[in-house]
Amino acid sequence: MLALIAFWFAISAYQTRRHVGDDGAPAPAFTLLDLTGRKVSLADYRHKKVVLHFFATWCGVCKAELPSVRAVQRGLGEDEVLLAVAADSDDREALRRFAREHGLEYPILLASDDVLGAYGVDKFPTNYYVNGDGRVSSSTVGLSTLFGMKLRLFAASSD
Repeated sequence: MLALIAFWFAISAYQTRRHVGDDGAPAPAFTLLDLTGRKVSLADYRHKKVVLHFFATWCGVCKAELPSVRAVQRGLGEDEVLLAVAADSDDREALRRFAREHGLEYPILLASDDVLGAYGVDKFPTNYYVNGDGRVSSSTVGLSTLFGMKLRLFAASSD
């Protein structure tokens, strides 16, 4: 059992090796458009815990993770926010359709290559947990459970 846990931690460390914030570094600033054309900046959510959910509509694991993401969104406190960032943002209408079909009721931002690069996102889904001070608390790659997402969001406290 101990070997299995060690293996899991090793895989997680390998998958997130290019991610920012392992040392509590500030989350890279960004301003992106949402599906309505409104500009959304990470700085708009200063003093709130933020889940940044990077996904792609073609990603099967992303689709499997959606029930957990929706449940996290429904359970957010006043000092918490979920921002989804769509990597395949070329076709806004296709993204709107995807959001309707999957019951996504949270902000979906249109990714840029610069933002994906700044966060080291090259696999999906990728989740970042940012504390109220704007520092990265943790990040994950691959399917996250509801329990795991809630735990990481809880741990993203401002120090």
